Amino acid sequence: MSTKSARCLCAAAAFAALASAQQASAYCRSNTCKVSDLCLQDDLPVGYCKPLRWPGSCIGFSIQEDASSEISYQEISDVLDAAFRTWQEAPCDGGTPGFRVQNLGPVSCGAVELNARDGKTRVVDGLVPGNANVVAFRDLDWLAAAGHRSEMLALTTVQFDKNTGDLWGADMEINTHLYDFTVDDDSAAPREDLLAIVTHEAGHFLGLDHSQAGPEATMHERYDRSDPMNFRTLHADDIAGICQIYPPRDLSTSECNPIPPHGFSPECAADQQITCGMAPPAARRPGSGSGWLAALAAVAIGAAARLRAGARGRREEPRRGRSAGGPGAAPPGPRRESA
Repeated sequence: MSTKSARCLCAAAAFAALASAQQASAYCRSNTCKVSDLCLQDDLPVGYCKPLRWPGSCIGFSIQEDASSEISYQEISDVLDAAFRTWQEAPCDGGTPGFRVQNLGPVSCGAVELNARDGKTRVVDGLVPGNANVVAFRDLDWLAAAGHRSEMLALTTVQFDKNTGDLWGADMEINTHLYDFTVDDDSAAPREDLLAIVTHEAGHFLGLDHSQAGPEATMHERYDRSDPMNFRTLHADDIAGICQIYPPRDLSTSECNPIPPHGFSPECAADQQITCGMAPPAARRPGSGSGWLAALAAVAIGAAARLRAGARGRREEPRRGRSAGGPGAAPPGPRRESA
């Protein structure tokens, strides 16, 4: 038996020992391992398996500017804002979850990628290309991509530091190739409710895995077409999960930095001009004031400088996690969660 297999068995055994203490809730946190029956519910690791979370209080996401031929960019943007707001406004004891999500607007890149100082990423002038936590709609060739299956309505891929569980990035893909989505309130098969689906996916984006509660939970692994809008609202189990990961805290005076940990770019890595692609261009940020853009640019450039300065002292190895959008096991390499 390999050392890695032995570790996985040890992690599973440790989980079994803790199961009796976790029966009060059925939510599960995504973690750094690929043990399918491992359900972490607090901040403690089990063996070498660590729960995932965003390390900061401010998280940004972007939308591929091409959107979908089925649904307009503005409709998609509104739906995503509503989905993340549902999680942000969950009623915890003592307030709401201690994080904020910002919509950074359209980007040209729709690729699932993470550019980090990992020995593989192209580095120019000492800088690593930037990233975007992108939401992309796949109108064509859904099955052509690795890990995509026909039963998946959507797929969220998370990237994380396997040593700490800190989330570095998350990319959400919606299967508009094989399924028809609607943003109306009269959703009915064969059309799928977009807000319900992306609310589920937003849970994965924030660090939740599929829930062991019944189908009434938003993080349940299967979407019920007989009750298509159920996932729009959170079940008590979903609320318990998000409040555990991000306990309420005062965010009124904290600075909000929505830039991905390795810098921001609206373009895919192959097209980036590293020295000027770290901040989002003003022309692509409709509805945002120039003051906010200037502050964002300063934050992005500062992040690049810090990354450059600390490069020699740290080597980070990105991995992908499972995503939400439909039932499915994680492939051998990257972890993804689907709904």
